[in-house]
Parts: sequence; structure tokens; C-alpha cells
Amino acid sequence: MKSMQNSRSRVIAEVAIFAALAVVFDWLTLFKMPQGGAVTLSLVPILFVAYRHGVKAGMVTGLIVGVVTFILNPYYLNPLQVFFDYFFAYTLVGLGGLFTSQLKYALRRNTTKQAMVLVSLGAVLGGFGRFFGSFLAGGFFYGAFSPKGQNPWLYSLIYNAAYVVPQILLTVIVLIVLLRFQPKMFK
Repeated sequence: MKSMQNSRSRVIAEVAIFAALAVVFDWLTLFKMPQGGAVTLSLVPILFVAYRHGVKAGMVTGLIVGVVTFILNPYYLNPLQVFFDYFFAYTLVGLGGLFTSQLKYALRRNTTKQAMVLVSLGAVLGGFGRFFGSFLAGGFFYGAFSPKGQNPWLYSLIYNAAYVVPQILLTVIVLIVLLRFQPKMFK
């Protein structure tokens, strides 16, 4: 019973610490888009929790990051836009944890290449989740920013891909480097 409480306490502590780290990373932008969105390392800590503790912990971490990000730097059009842009998009990053058991198995067997593939797949899936939330917000609520005559959904696809795809690639690179040099961190 005590070990279970220690394990739960550890997960809660890691969720809090890595959510805070993701918020800090969200402020450190490498590239910022004119109507919002940026290339940051904010996905790395969320995915890290997801790899260590699974989808649920990853999604809770993402939700916390979305809520805190909105509180610290809100952009509000209406409640549904806030939901898609902040809560939904960041929560879906935790889906990268779908590969947790396979990743832990690969790490136990010291199959680093397989672990790298799994980390990359998780980052792409989690990053796509982030993209999907922003894409929906863009299609529904940011149509006024699209050039005259352009479909708002096409505009949202292009606009959000312009920063989320580089963010995913950067996230994959950072996670692979961490995995290569500190695989014990992922266990």
C-alpha cells in the first residue's frame, strides 16, 4: 500500500514539474507566427510524462499546460475557441503515451533503434493531436484571417502546419538525443 502511494505521489510530482517546464518552454519561442502559434519545446515535457507514465498522465499534463498557458497569455474569441486552442490541443499531446509499454519493453531489451522509432511515433502522434486542436480552432474561428476567397479550413491547415510541423520535428530531435544519451530517463 505504501509503495503504491509513493508511486502515485511520484507521478503527481512529475506531472506538476513537467507541466511547469512545458509552460516555461512555451515562453522560449524559436519562431512566432503573426496570428499566434510558435515553434517551442513545450511538447517535450508533456511527451516525457506520457512516455514514463502513459496516456492518462500525459493528457493530464497537457491539460494543465493548456490551462496555465491560457491563464498566463490568453487569446479569447469565445469559449469553444479557448477549448480547442488551449485545453483540447494540449491534452491530445498526451496521446504520445500510447507507445509507453512498447517503449519500456524496447528499453529493457536495449533495442535503442526500436525505442527511437517509438519515441518518434509518439511525438508525431502527440504533435498531430496538438495540430488537430489548433486546426479546428482555426477552421471554426479564425476564418477572418484567411485571404479573401480562400477556404478557412485550407487556411487553417496551412497556417497551423507552418509552425506545428517544425515543432514536431524539433521535438523528435530533442527526444531522440535525450533517449540516446540518457535512456534511463524514459524508464
